[in-house]
Amino acid sequence: MKKLKARLAKARSMISIKTYKRPMLFIIMTMVLLNLLILVLAAFIALAIDDDFTSFFDAFANGSLKWMMSPNSIVLIENPQTLILAVVVLVTGMILFSGTIIALTTNAIKDYFQKKKSGSGKILLENHIVILNWNNKVPELVSDLLHLENRKVTVMILADIDKEYAEKQIVNATQQIQKTQNELSSLNVLVKKGDPLIRSDLEDISIAKANAILIMSKDMHEEVVKDLPKSDLNVIKIILNLGPIEFEKQPPIVAEVKNIHTKAKIMALESVVHTLHEHTILPICFDRRLGQIIAQTIINPQVEDVYLSLFSFEGSEVYQLPKVDFEQCLANYSQVIPIAKSSEGLYVLSLDDRHLTDQNPTPILLVPLKIKPEKAVLPQSVYLFGNNNKLQYILDSFSEYEKLYHQEFKAEFIPDDRLAEFVSKLNQETTAATIVLLSDDHQAVDALDANVIDSLIYLEGHLKREGINIIVELLEPKNDHIIRDFNIRNTIISNKIISLLLSKLALYKETAPFYENLLTISINDQGEDEQSLRLVPAREMLNESFPLVFSSKKALILSIYQALGKKAIPIGIFHQGILTLFSGNLSEKNPLSLEEADILVFMNL
Repeated sequence: MKKLKARLAKARSMISIKTYKRPMLFIIMTMVLLNLLILVLAAFIALAIDDDFTSFFDAFANGSLKWMMSPNSIVLIENPQTLILAVVVLVTGMILFSGTIIALTTNAIKDYFQKKKSGSGKILLENHIVILNWNNKVPELVSDLLHLENRKVTVMILADIDKEYAEKQIVNATQQIQKTQNELSSLNVLVKKGDPLIRSDLEDISIAKANAILIMSKDMHEEVVKDLPKSDLNVIKIILNLGPIEFEKQPPIVAEVKNIHTKAKIMALESVVHTLHEHTILPICFDRRLGQIIAQTIINPQVEDVYLSLFSFEGSEVYQLPKVDFEQCLANYSQVIPIAKSSEGLYVLSLDDRHLTDQNPTPILLVPLKIKPEKAVLPQSVYLFGNNNKLQYILDSFSEYEKLYHQEFKAEFIPDDRLAEFVSKLNQETTAATIVLLSDDHQAVDALDANVIDSLIYLEGHLKREGINIIVELLEPKNDHIIRDFNIRNTIISNKIISLLLSKLALYKETAPFYENLLTISINDQGEDEQSLRLVPAREMLNESFPLVFSSKKALILSIYQALGKKAIPIGIFHQGILTLFSGNLSEKNPLSLEEADILVFMNL
């Protein structure tokens, strides 16, 4: 008896497992068995009530089974009892079998649409951009890809995120860009809920055929070990998970990391883990870069506009031009501005990559210019409120600027709970000062920039004196319009800058060394920061009568380049507060006027 119970329990367990693993197959088999049981029972009854059947098999084959499979056969039945039995068998079969099949088919179709709606299942793609993980930088990153001209772009996002929520955030970001419906159709964005650490999820998005891969840092700030945040650990795991994959296109893997030490760890992994040897991995510590950009913006507020323009796909972009000499490029190439040397040739600024090699070696009429002595950068007192990962990098940048400009930059961090005391003291002073409000990046997504908005409200109500510059850092781009009416000198949207640079590195990996040098303060033996931006008003640089008229953009570029002793090259101009980076046919005869109030944008060479 015990053995029988054990066998029954084992059978029930096996049935339960099969039911859980293949519920649809189990239901179909159950329906088939029920119908078979009904047919057998009906055959026995038919044999008992109708003498036309000679045996059970005759009653089963020519009776119950025939009635169910061929409903028209019941019209030939003469025995009333047999006719009633046949109708019962037919109706029961239709309800149990046909009804079940219809219900299962309907459910299967519903599941199919539900899977597509949720992003489940395998998606066959190629030459697409893959974004792994989600944070609030992703919508801005995707929306900037709309500026890619003459190119259809497919973006595949794999993250533990609700598909409808992610799509709504992306739509909201793209609506901020004034694009036609036809231009919007050039960008395809797909979202799949999944885990980048699961190999099957990666295979479902055709990861092996990707053109570029971006690994976003999750919003997890706690450290698992010293100098390794939980978010960076997740990035490292994803990189290792990508290692064994044989990519068809050798895509760059751009990884966003929070800690500068994580970058060194990833570079070490790339050299020692054999599965990573063939991959191009670009770990970027954006907090460090942003700290330097914020420090530069404090000294010169308009430099942020230049960075945003360089990082964006809108307007002029940085490309690599191989096997070309700097002076040769300046003399002969008509659509590019050389801005730095690379291992392969030059980095150049151009409107697009279709005209990089266009040449027009026509003589350019230079304008002789007299250069004024460079004015010293005025010392500043900077007070920083709000604590995030960029704070230390901002303070470090000011230390470097003290060496570079030989001036003292007083940069002091003040805790938020001392804001009232600080404002009261500042109201009694007369010296110029700059207040920088940094956004707390440890806040929940729906509370981003809360500390900045709170501090702004207090400053608006209690800061009474003039001559105070307020610079604000925001993490959430949507909050920009909320604070526009405050008395703010500059708003730095950190996540937007990061998003633009991420997409730029993913699509043009060969320009990574240029951006690395551009965003690094590196003082050479002559005490200069090479390959850096410089903004100077025309009246402070040129000892000339204004306006100055040049025959073309190339004439302005070459005239100032020569006057500066070939140490810097102009790449753009601020005219009436609007930035224009030089682009198009630079040699084209089109008079260009330089006003004394214009601000020239240079790249130090």
